[in-house]
Amino acid sequence: MQPVEKKKMLYIMGIDWEWIYQRPQVIAEYLSQDYEITVAFPVKIWDRHVIKNHRNEKTGIHKLKLWAFPFQRKSKCIGKIADRYKKFLLRNYQQYEYIYIDDPIAIEYISEEYKGRLIYDCIDDHEQMCSNEYIRRRVVEDEEILMQRSDLVIVSSQNLLQKRAHIYNKKLNLVRNGTSYATVYGAKEIAIKNQYIIGYIGTIAEWFDQKMIIQSAQKHIELEYHLIGPCIISDQIRNNRIIYDGVIEHVNLQLHVKDYDCMIMPFIVNEIVKAVDPVKLYEYIAFGKCIISVYYEELEYFRDYVYFYKTEKEYNSLLDNLIKQGFPPKYNRQQQEKFLKENSWKERYRVIHQLIEQISVHM
Repeated sequence: MQPVEKKKMLYIMGIDWEWIYQRPQVIAEYLSQDYEITVAFPVKIWDRHVIKNHRNEKTGIHKLKLWAFPFQRKSKCIGKIADRYKKFLLRNYQQYEYIYIDDPIAIEYISEEYKGRLIYDCIDDHEQMCSNEYIRRRVVEDEEILMQRSDLVIVSSQNLLQKRAHIYNKKLNLVRNGTSYATVYGAKEIAIKNQYIIGYIGTIAEWFDQKMIIQSAQKHIELEYHLIGPCIISDQIRNNRIIYDGVIEHVNLQLHVKDYDCMIMPFIVNEIVKAVDPVKLYEYIAFGKCIISVYYEELEYFRDYVYFYKTEKEYNSLLDNLIKQGFPPKYNRQQQEKFLKENSWKERYRVIHQLIEQISVHM
């Protein structure tokens, strides 16, 4: 019996394939199970020193590198040259039955003559992430076009759902982030110690509350902070109890943090952060750790698993109490297993695949 030929899909991604492992790469890998997929992704040669390979390369994914031009987002002239180059690389888009996009600007490379199905996965508040006014206007215009032309629109958070539903007359489908950890690492045992390790996993950017962490390290001499992930800010913290561990392979994260007492998400809440359903919280729960995070409305989903704070004073008060208790997780193993089963990437992809198949009926 001849195997069924897979339909072709082009995934135009907004991040480098070799950037830290997150939703775009995970979804692309799952899509490769059901579709013959090509991933087109930007590559910045000047940023390659902070990037490592986090993927299982056994997947049958074709890759198309869209090399970025220096200053393409600051100079309109260079930007136009870069756009022509990308259009040339993507000129064969008509061969794909589906085009999956998570960056609004990508719609500029796909003409209205495209006869396949367009899918938009809105994973960030792209407008808020633009510091350049020209790029911001362009992103807003492109997202409006992409929304109108898409046969399927997916959003990754309740905040994005509410904001986009208010702007666009379009059916939006909420598919949150998830975790790829199938193994349950039991909640850590409570132990009163003289020294505790607190960890953070993720990009260290302008939304990371460095000031609060520095002051916390100065106040609590029994704590040592470990920061895991790429640092894209120039003013790194200088403190002998705040340690940068750099980028760790995704498959090695659990082993790396196994002796940590607590995991944190110390963000400065802005419009970018408010739109985020953070993958790291799913993974912190998978690791069975005590978890502390700043509070914003989207995180209500994690209330039974995470200790929240709103101010620096509340953060330090939480630490005082948890230090005395040995940093107990807020949840038990039964809650952990239930959460991971319901919030796996496998379950998320099952929903996405169903949605894609629904728009395929009349192809």
